[in-house]
Amino acid sequence: MADFQLRIGDEQRDFSSARQGDRLTLEHDGLAVDVTVLRRDGDKLLLEIAHPDGTRSRVRLIGARRGDQRLLWIDGRTLSATRARRHAAAASPVDGSLAAAIPAVVSQLLVAVGDIVETGDKLILLESMKMVIPILAPHGGRVTHIHCAPGDSVPAGVPLLEIEPA
Repeated sequence: MADFQLRIGDEQRDFSSARQGDRLTLEHDGLAVDVTVLRRDGDKLLLEIAHPDGTRSRVRLIGARRGDQRLLWIDGRTLSATRARRHAAAASPVDGSLAAAIPAVVSQLLVAVGDIVETGDKLILLESMKMVIPILAPHGGRVTHIHCAPGDSVPAGVPLLEIEPA
């Protein structure tokens, strides 16, 4: 599940990301790069990129926001990035179960096995990168299984609970 989309010309690409301090890991099409902020001056950044082949490069980036859109100037190229909505990414059903979109820690279980839920109900609260991410019911039904507990570290894509449709 991508947490943002980047449009370059007429081509749109989906990315997932994980951040730890001034280091960001970006993944696209199964390839991951590590990006480190070397210098920050307002909205201007000097970044070092560690490529999958082991090479490193430095780029200068300037960014501006316009609603959900981010305009980026990277070494003279202008790019437009559109952020995906986090709550949409958090509630991703996989065959009636729900999985975390990004690695996270289970903060709170808001339901129990046997509970009846409605579409959009908050089921679980996750914490990742200093954010609280709700897992929402994609449809109404009854909670049949819970595969996690508060304090559990959960990777992306692992089912956290299952709902039997009403």
